[in-house]
Amino acid sequence: MTFTASLPEGELKISKEDLEISFFSGGPGGQNVNKNQNGVRLIYRIPEEFRRTAQKTRELVTRSMGQRSREQNLTQAFSQLAEKLRRYFYVRPERKSTRVPKKSKEKRLHDKKFRSQKKQSRQSPKHDL
Repeated sequence: MTFTASLPEGELKISKEDLEISFFSGGPGGQNVNKNQNGVRLIYRIPEEFRRTAQKTRELVTRSMGQRSREQNLTQAFSQLAEKLRRYFYVRPERKSTRVPKKSKEKRLHDKKFRSQKKQSRQSPKHDL
C-alpha cells in the first residue's frame, strides 16, 4: 500500500516501510479485547525535505481502536493519516487585495455624519452664563 501526494517541494510517496506500525489492546470487544491486540498505532516521521518551517511537527501519529478487527482499525488509521497529511501540507491560497468602491466610501461617510448629527441632537443644550 502506497500513498502519493503532489507537493510544491516534489512528490511524496509513503510506503509501509516508512511507517512504524504497532498494535495494542483496547476498544470494543468485551473480554476479547484483553487477549487480542486489535488497536492500531501508526507513526510517520516526516522527511527533512518535506517539513514545514512554520510547524514544529516532526511526526504524525494516528490511533484507531474503534472497530473489533485489526484490519478495520488499520484501514481507519491509514485514512486518518491521509487526512492529517492533507491538513499538514495544505497551503492557503493567497488573498487578492481588493479596492473599496468610491460609492461605498461615500455612503459610509454619509451614514457616519448622519449618526453623529443624531447623537448631537440628543444632548441637552449648553447654557452660557
